[in-house]
Parts: sequence; structure tokens; C-alpha cells
Amino acid sequence: MSQATKKSGKKIAAIGVDRGGTWTRVAAFDRGLRPVCAARWPTRSVRFLPGELVNRVSPWPGGPRAALAIATRGAISRKWKKPFLFKALKNRLNLVDVISDAEAAHFAAFGGKDGILLIAGTGAVAFSGSPGSFKMTGGANPPAGDPGSGRWLGRQYLGMLGRLREAAAMGHGRCASFAAKLLRRAQHGDAACSAMAAAAQHELAALLAAAAAGKRGPVRTALAGGLLDNEHFRDGFMKAARRTLPERRLVFVELAMPAEEAAARIALRRKNR
Repeated sequence: MSQATKKSGKKIAAIGVDRGGTWTRVAAFDRGLRPVCAARWPTRSVRFLPGELVNRVSPWPGGPRAALAIATRGAISRKWKKPFLFKALKNRLNLVDVISDAEAAHFAAFGGKDGILLIAGTGAVAFSGSPGSFKMTGGANPPAGDPGSGRWLGRQYLGMLGRLREAAAMGHGRCASFAAKLLRRAQHGDAACSAMAAAAQHELAALLAAAAAGKRGPVRTALAGGLLDNEHFRDGFMKAARRTLPERRLVFVELAMPAEEAAARIALRRKNR
């Protein structure tokens, strides 16, 4: 099932796609970056994406010629995705770039300028710098999970329950889902779970410190990912970060727009180069 909305009769200049783990969201804008059309549908394999986009975007006013950028998970680690999408959409839609979901989130926070994006979900990774010159810190996904990540925290919780042996048969996402249970117990005063949550916050603070090493001035940081969407956990992380970097001024930056709008703005920039 898909959802789509048309917000005006203006011609589309740029389209952004955010292919997330649950939903694929598309937003189209005119030259003044005013919204024109939008759509959403459940995410399937990336191999279905070209057909899905052609079916939905082609009827939009100016849609086939509008500059299109796709933000998707795995654009960095699974390098086949970019050439696959360019080939599949050639002469059908005006695809100008395929970027990672991290690049879209970074742009949503910093508008193409320098900053650190710290993502803590199933994994944990920091992207510092600016588009075109990103440095990735963390995200190696060791067997125990990235320190401080949802998978790492889920394994800690399973270990506390005496069920760590089960983690090997679980997918990374299912293992990470146990982190939410741990955080709920921590918020209700469970001492062991609170200590594990604090350990994860400390690990993420150390990751931020490593990403900020060698940089001058304020440490401008945007936060993303399921763990950091939890307000209680995020507040604890911010306190841990200030303790870990006592001599640096930390500036936490909110994402100013959704990822699909960030992708559309990037598409327009690519087109106007």
C-alpha cells in the first residue's frame, strides 16, 4: 500500500528519495524548494525501487526530467547499488546521484557544511567533515557489535538474562531490539540495566571524541538512530559526552528537514553544478 499527496500544480525541479528500513519516502519540490508532491510506501528490496519510482514519479508534473537523488542504506558498503540504480533508471528518470542515508542526514543537519553526525541504531558510527570529504569513525560491526550500539546493548541484555548463546542465531536487527527492553527497565530503576545503558553512553561519547580529535573550535554534532531517539538515553549520552570532552564546547544540532528533502536539495545542487 502506498500513500501520495499533491500539494500544488507547480512544475517539479528536484526529487529526493529516502529509502529507509521500513518506509520509502519521496518528496518533490519546485525551483523555490516549495513542496509539490510526496509519496510513501513500505520498503522492499532495492531491486524493486526503479519500477516503484517510475510508476509514482512519471505522472507528476515535470517528474521524469526533474533532478533525482536517492538516499539509501548500503550505498557505501554495497557499492553495486549505485551503478545498478543508474542503469535501471537510465532514460526513464533523471537520476543525478545515489547517496547514503548518512549523507542525507548529515546534510539535513549541516546543510553541506562541516559537522559530525553520530548514528547509534543497530550499529554505531560517526561521520565527520562535509560531503565529498567524509571521515568515518567506528561502524566496523565486530562480532560483539559496535560498542554502544543497539546490537551491542542487546547482547549485554541477553547476557544478563543468561541467553547470550541465542544471539548468534539472531539477525543483527532482532538482537538490537533487545536494547529497547533494557532501556525500559533502566528507566524504571533497574540498577543493572541502568549500568549497561550508562556503559553504552560512555562508549558513544568515546566514539564522538575520536571523531572530533584534531578538530578545532566547537564540536558541532547531530544525533540520529533508534537509540538516540530515546529521550532518556539521549540525555544521558549528552552528559557523558560533556564529561568525556570537558575542554571542548559541544553544540548539538537538530536535523532541520527530513532525509527525502535533504536528498532533493542535494539533487538540485548536483544539477546546478
